[in-house]
Amino acid sequence: MKLKITLIAFFSYALLFSQSFLEVQLPTPDKLSPLFIGPLVKSTIHYGVTPSNYNGKVIVFNHGYIDLNQGQFLFDNSFYQDTYNQGYQAVFVATTRGKGIWINGQLLAESIDIITEKFNVPKVYLVGHSNGGKASEAAMFQYGKRDKVERAFALGTPFWGTYLADISQMPWLNWAWRLTGLNEGARTSTTYYCRDVVRPILDNHPDNEPGKFVILGASGFYKGSTIAAPAFLLTGGILFAAQGVNDGVAPYSSTLRPGAEYVFTKNDSRAIFDHLDVGLGQFSWSYIKSYIENPTLRSNVSFKKSSNSSKIESNYYIIHSDNEYEQILLDQNSSYAIAEIIHEKPDAQFEIFDQANKKVNGQKSHREKEYQTVIPITNTKLKLKSDSRFAAFIKQNNGIKMSLEHIQKGKSQVLKVDISSNDNTKILDTKTEVRGVIMRTATLDGKKLEESPGIVTFDYKNDSYYFDTSSLEEGVYSLFLNSESKNNFKRSLISGFVVGDIQKDLNGIEINDQRRNLKKSMTITPNAVKNEAKISFTGYQLPKDLTINIYDITGKQIQNFNVKTNQKSQFDISNHIKTLDKGIYLIRANKFETLRFIKK
Repeated sequence: MKLKITLIAFFSYALLFSQSFLEVQLPTPDKLSPLFIGPLVKSTIHYGVTPSNYNGKVIVFNHGYIDLNQGQFLFDNSFYQDTYNQGYQAVFVATTRGKGIWINGQLLAESIDIITEKFNVPKVYLVGHSNGGKASEAAMFQYGKRDKVERAFALGTPFWGTYLADISQMPWLNWAWRLTGLNEGARTSTTYYCRDVVRPILDNHPDNEPGKFVILGASGFYKGSTIAAPAFLLTGGILFAAQGVNDGVAPYSSTLRPGAEYVFTKNDSRAIFDHLDVGLGQFSWSYIKSYIENPTLRSNVSFKKSSNSSKIESNYYIIHSDNEYEQILLDQNSSYAIAEIIHEKPDAQFEIFDQANKKVNGQKSHREKEYQTVIPITNTKLKLKSDSRFAAFIKQNNGIKMSLEHIQKGKSQVLKVDISSNDNTKILDTKTEVRGVIMRTATLDGKKLEESPGIVTFDYKNDSYYFDTSSLEEGVYSLFLNSESKNNFKRSLISGFVVGDIQKDLNGIEINDQRRNLKKSMTITPNAVKNEAKISFTGYQLPKDLTINIYDITGKQIQNFNVKTNQKSQFDISNHIKTLDKGIYLIRANKFETLRFIKK
């Protein structure tokens, strides 16, 4: 009967329409159905019932990218009940599932106007979970609502981005990102977009008021209490290697907004919980309440910014299950390696084969957690097979590492790569090749772009390797970086960079999209190739001899051949394709375009 009454209440609530929002009146917390999951599509303002002991303070909750407020209404989230019991007016704002910081920030700013007018209050308190915290800062500073916010609480917010978002920009790894449920809005949450666009704009904004922010950053990716915890156990393991202590999505260091108030230290015993838990009332409400009731409350946690936050390192290389041509190779001076594997199936099984395709027995694997397996490696030139898609991070015991540093040069960047030993001594090897696969994924304001990949090589100079991005179009680029010294070592790293004038006002950003005649195109058919394939051109003036290169997914050249055009626009390249192993490849004709295709 209680459930029936609750459902009737929901179907009879008052629906009001603002410019961008559907407005919904919730029942009291005790009558809130556990089946209610909030909106799935429409941006919505959910008004909690005004408590009889209302204290005149309004708290506005905004979700992260995992949902449109589902997390705020989970049966084990006490925020609504706690605020109601203690006299606060709760409002839950659902912006968009994944449109990014700027659109969500603008929507949140609009909702603040609606809410302050409705309840006749000059200011509200913001509580933003995950990227809801980033929407809060955009609403306050970029969209002018600073004076309408008394204080903003950021729960597990990756202000400096997350490596998981970097991974999401690699098309051949986005299945790993989807496992978390955080598959939307990643473009404006990459480490490089936050570092090179978001932080310079907002931290230097004339209206920036960092002291209004209170930060709750968690450290326990391995200790989740919610039903979604297994997905975060996967992501936390990846992040620990790449960015250190984290909650499964947000590295602790990334939650530190400069000038804000920090509640927890890194590895704080009070904050050993995961990314979903930090967004639940039973974990965070007592801290939020204490700062609301005591505005002068201060902790002794300080912000420590790295002396070179643009430098990242890798002691691994990556192999993918889709590519039969990729092997586990030990470095020349390495006797041991660890394959840390993330996989699509939670209970994936693995087998290892030698060069003769003979199964290697006695190779033990260890299931760290669901979606994650560790295999020790003592032999070289092995192939890893599984009943699941996977990505294996091969870590060696010899201490060789590759570092990537971003050096600002006007409106662009110079990418600097160094190869060094464990004691940071540079390894000088003239046989080393450093190359990258790049893709322009977004405009400076985060709008999605779908462009063909490109292959770039780094020039050796003064014992380092360099690539100048100034020749590229303005925008945000993903980068799959690889270094390789034949029979000595190889390393991989996933990152990205930004080209353009980030000092412009965000609303004034103009993207020059005249990079090619839209009538020109290059296609390979079919895209999933077996033994036959044709490459076709439209709108290009072809030379008599057309040079075609085929690369593996790291940008390494596999084949190079010429075809006679004879005024034709379609060419059979089956003889070159059918000799390839199964996997993902890139193909480029002259310097026209680079396409990705799959060999089945």
